[in-house]
Formats: sequence, C-alpha cells, structure tokens
Amino acid sequence: MLKFEMIRPTIEEYNYLRNSVDWSLKEKGISNDRAKKSLIASPFCVTVYDDFKVIGMCRISGDKTMYGYLQDIIIIPEYQRKGIGTKMLKILLKDVSKLKGYLLGVCPSRKSAYFYKTVGFRKRKEKPNGFMYKEI
Repeated sequence: MLKFEMIRPTIEEYNYLRNSVDWSLKEKGISNDRAKKSLIASPFCVTVYDDFKVIGMCRISGDKTMYGYLQDIIIIPEYQRKGIGTKMLKILLKDVSKLKGYLLGVCPSRKSAYFYKTVGFRKRKEKPNGFMYKEI
C-alpha cells in the first residue's frame, strides 16, 4: 500500500532514489553532508513509501513565502507512469495553495514538459530556456 508523507527522505533514501534514476550525487561531487543540508533547507517535501520501501519523492526549494522551485521529482523506475508523480505534486500544490501569489517554477526536460503542462504549469511568454511556472 502506498503512503504519501509530508516528510523529507533520509540521506540513505535520497541516495537510493537518485541512484535508481542515474542521478548519482557522488558522480557530481556532492557529499552526503551537502545533500542533507539541501534537504533540510527544502520547505516542502513529499516522500512516498510502498509499505516501508521508499519509492519516490518530490520537493520544493525556496523561501516558503513568495517563491519556490520544484526539485527532485524522483520515482524509482518500476513505479513510474502509475500516477505517483502527479499525486506527489498535487499534495505539494495543496500545501502551498494558501500562499496566494506564490510562484512555483521548474525547468523541465523536453520529455517531462508535457507532464508539467497537465498539472497547470505554463511557459512564460518570453519563453526562457524551457522555464515553466505555476502561480497559486
């Protein structure tokens, strides 16, 4: 049974998730200590478990007042394309929905741009490098 929790993953869970999609922190020269600080600084985070196994996470970095940036939507491959990313994102959006005027941005890959469009993100008129946003 899937559980969606408004918590940050542990550093071990975070590394597991990143490694499962070939986003190794070690290869980028990022230490566990630095990654922990980044996770702690994230004001909003959803982590998903199948029973006790971590299978996904999504977080927002930013100031928790006016601006945020969508980071690390990660779902291990065998759970992808099952609506989990959409549900995680909707949970995060519900949590920030009380912040009228909050601007949430993301720089999607070409492959993920359609996904963000389906959940209400749009391109800026001046079309900067793939940047998309959603104003709450």
